[in-house]
Amino acid sequence: MTINNNILSLAIIFASAITLSGTASALPAGTDRLHIQTSDPKKNDETAFSYLVEWRKGSEVTHRSNGLTFVHGPDKKKPTTAVEAARKFAKSLNVAMTYESPSDRGAKAKATEGKPEFMVSNTEGYDFNHVTTRDYSNQELSYNLPGKSFSAASVDVAIDIVYAAAVEFMEGFAIGKEEKTKGGFVRVTIGDGEPVEIKTDGKTNVQIENELAKALGAKANFSKTPIYPNYRESGSRNYKEFDGGEIQLKGLNAESITIDINDAGLGVLTKFDFPDVHKPTDVASKIPYMVGLLVLGIVGYVVYVNYIRDKGKEEEEG
Repeated sequence: MTINNNILSLAIIFASAITLSGTASALPAGTDRLHIQTSDPKKNDETAFSYLVEWRKGSEVTHRSNGLTFVHGPDKKKPTTAVEAARKFAKSLNVAMTYESPSDRGAKAKATEGKPEFMVSNTEGYDFNHVTTRDYSNQELSYNLPGKSFSAASVDVAIDIVYAAAVEFMEGFAIGKEEKTKGGFVRVTIGDGEPVEIKTDGKTNVQIENELAKALGAKANFSKTPIYPNYRESGSRNYKEFDGGEIQLKGLNAESITIDINDAGLGVLTKFDFPDVHKPTDVASKIPYMVGLLVLGIVGYVVYVNYIRDKGKEEEEG
C-alpha cells in the first residue's frame, strides 16, 4: 500500500503541536507567589497562626497543606518577635507538606533571614488555587504579590473577621464560648492609601465587616457568600466554618493590603483566590483542541482514501 508519507507526517506533527499547545500550561516554579510581612503579636498568652495552601497540577485533583504554629504574646517571659514569627510560619508549612503531600509538594515557604517576612510560592509544574491565612494573635500582617497588583495577577481577596473564641474554646476547660469583641479596632490599608479604621467595642463581627466594607468604598463589598468555600476537617477547630459574611475585594488595583486586628476577642481569615489557569473560560480557549481533532480527522481521511485507491490498483493488476 502506497501512502503519501510526507503529507501524513506533516499532518501528525501539526496536530500534535496544536493539541499540546492547548494543554502545556503548567506554571514554572515561583510564578504564583504571596509575600507576607509579619509583626510582633499584640495578644497576650499563646495564640495560633495558620495558613492553608491549595494547589494542583494541570487538571488533576486539588492538593492542600496547612501550616499551623503558635506564638507567644507580650505577657510571656519570652514573647515571639516578628522575625521569629516569620521563621516559624514558613517552617510550619514545609513540615506539614512532609506529612500531607509528600509526593505532590506544590508549594514551599521561605523566610528572609533576619527580616519579618516570608514568601509562599508554587513549585515547578503546580499552580495555586487558594491561600487562606488565619491569624488569632492580633498581628499587623501585610500581603503583596511581588511585582504585580492583585488585579493584574487576577487574584481576588477576601477578609473574614471571626471570633477568637471559636478556636480557643476547648471542651472541658471552659464553661462556654464567649463570642464577642473585647474592645479595640480593625484597621485595613490598601496600597499607599490612608488606613481605614473601625472601632470594635460592642459590635458583632458582621457589623464590623459591613462598616469596613462601606468605609473602603467601591473597591470592597460585604458578601454573604464566600469567595470560595472554607475547607473543613472533622474534629479540627483550626478549619473555621464560614460564618455568613466577609468583605470581598475583587479586581483590587493595588500592590499590597495590610490588615491590623487589635481586639483580643477577634481573629481574621484572609483569603486569596488565584486564577484557574486550566479552566476553559470561553470558546477561544477550546480552539486548540478543536483544530487538533479536525487535523486528525483529515489525517484519517487521507489514510482511508490512499488505502482505497491502492486496493483498487491491486485488484486491477491481479
